Amino acid sequence: MKFFKNIFDFYIQSSLHVAFAIFALFHVTEVSLELTRNKNLECIIFFGTIVGYNFLKYFEAFQKGNYDFKKNRYVIGLTFLSIIAVIFFFLQLNSETQIFLIKIGLLVALYPFLRKFGFWKLFLVSFCVSAITVYATIFQQVSLSNNEKIILLQRFLIVISLMIPFEILDCQTDDDSLKTLPQRFGIFKTKLLGIVLLFPFVLLEFFKEKMEISTFAIAIITALFIVFTTFKRDKYYTSFWLESVPILWWMVLVNT
Repeated sequence: MKFFKNIFDFYIQSSLHVAFAIFALFHVTEVSLELTRNKNLECIIFFGTIVGYNFLKYFEAFQKGNYDFKKNRYVIGLTFLSIIAVIFFFLQLNSETQIFLIKIGLLVALYPFLRKFGFWKLFLVSFCVSAITVYATIFQQVSLSNNEKIILLQRFLIVISLMIPFEILDCQTDDDSLKTLPQRFGIFKTKLLGIVLLFPFVLLEFFKEKMEISTFAIAIITALFIVFTTFKRDKYYTSFWLESVPILWWMVLVNT
């Protein structure tokens, strides 16, 4: 049993799970817009998420000299292999897409330094995720359709809502100087914001060319996660269950 728990913990700690979540969001876009699959872009998003997320997750510990290389050797190994994969698939893309991904990569690299601006990090993360999982598929078009604009805005809103439980649980350990949403406005108002953002997320669905039932289901599930977020929740509440919502979204969308 301990062996399987260690494997599961590695799956979480190495950012494989969040990589699958971002990968799933990308597929949600492809299915919704009925796009031809871009396997090179899919792969670079998956492996790039592992590299980027591990960079963000362990940057502070590494900077302070507290990073345990021996304990995290498998995470380091996976990250190194992911870097190789990112380089390989990056070279398969056209120059326009490469430049676009470099710009997003620079924004991600700036995150540890911009984090001190408190709740603005929510919008930065949501912007980057929306850019990678939606705009990356359509940015080369001369102009965006209304449907594409709606999906882009919906993605921005749902990602912020999905991050609310993380913000609440992290406020226990966040420095007070960060002035995150829970620190500024309290737990109740932070939850309220996350739920309020789900209303335009759902309402925008009525303006799309083809409504998707999965949108309504994901809004309800996300609202429940927000409502039931408490300090008593263990680490798997957000790091596994909440991050599984995009994967569930993709599965529901494909099967409806």
